[in-house]
Amino acid sequence: MLPALDLASLFITNSVVAGVSCVVLSVIRRHQPGLSGIGNWAAGQGAYATGFLLLYISMVDAFQRTAMPGFFFCFAGALLTSLGFHRFLGLDRRAVRLALAAFLAVLVLLPLLSLSGRPGLVIAATIAVLGSTAATNAWLLYRHGTGQLRPAALTLAAQHGAWALFALARLIYIAVAGFDRQSAVSTLAPAMLVATLMLTCHALGLVWLVVGRLQEHLVRQAATDPLTGALNRRALLARLEQERTRAARDGAGFALATFDLDHFKQLNDTHGHLVGDATLVGVVEVARHLLRPDDVVARLGGEEFCLLLPGVTGDAALALAERVRAALPRLDIISAAGPVAVAASFGVAWYGAHGDDWPSLLKAADGALYCAKRGGRNRVMAAGA
Repeated sequence: MLPALDLASLFITNSVVAGVSCVVLSVIRRHQPGLSGIGNWAAGQGAYATGFLLLYISMVDAFQRTAMPGFFFCFAGALLTSLGFHRFLGLDRRAVRLALAAFLAVLVLLPLLSLSGRPGLVIAATIAVLGSTAATNAWLLYRHGTGQLRPAALTLAAQHGAWALFALARLIYIAVAGFDRQSAVSTLAPAMLVATLMLTCHALGLVWLVVGRLQEHLVRQAATDPLTGALNRRALLARLEQERTRAARDGAGFALATFDLDHFKQLNDTHGHLVGDATLVGVVEVARHLLRPDDVVARLGGEEFCLLLPGVTGDAALALAERVRAALPRLDIISAAGPVAVAASFGVAWYGAHGDDWPSLLKAADGALYCAKRGGRNRVMAAGA
């Protein structure tokens, strides 16, 4: 026969585990202030630690005066954790208002249920709220944990999903027993034992998520220009090889457009390098806004840029380049020395007609760009025109 679980020891164990997690996440938050949501996780773990401690105290208090505050702190821990997932994954800020509304609803609901004289109903409501929050977290992580976050997100989603199913099983058991106090209390010890395992795995999963986000940042830094956020040459070449492979497999063409800002040295000399940098950033933002989601903007160096345009050749590629060119003179750059005139010359080449690799396509596009410069600047020209 298995020995009875010591509920008091489990409360203390869970409080210690959650407290350690709070400290670890707080340290990570201090050293990575740019990562959203970690502060919410740390606060959530702190709330869990406080809640379990209060539940432990209620066991040695004949009046159990700290039991209800302990439940409230556990609710706060669950909601703060869920809010942390929303912020970490960059989701809608309405979650903040929803979480606050849910917490206020619980603050009203539990005291009302406690007045009913049916403790089993209070425990069941507690389980329902925590289980619903766990199910919501599982869905958020499964749906929105992508890229480098995917392995950690799926692991955490499985944990939260398992906790939601366990909560459902407890609810069914308590409901079948008629929300009897003894039946409800009998589920606490197994739940706290499972919670010990879940809290430990959950803390490791949160750290894993942070590592995934940092890996994303490293990959992004290695692939992008630090000033404008456009792809750098190495990342552009990798993407071009992908388009070459797709073109060889599916026959889908693509175009390469190089462009150079006209009179950029004069702009720097007149307005200063800070305005010049702001102009480069603005040019990339304009291009991203006007082009399609699959199109790529890269910075080759200085004021020289490149557009990789999948799936288009000929007039369609020229039209995309023209759209960007026409928008650049409307770019609003603030300068103390007066208005900033922004214009660019474009050269466009496409796969097959003008080359089948990076050197040949770049040479063809640059040739068209130089023709545009010689022809009066601020225009788009096709290779071989």
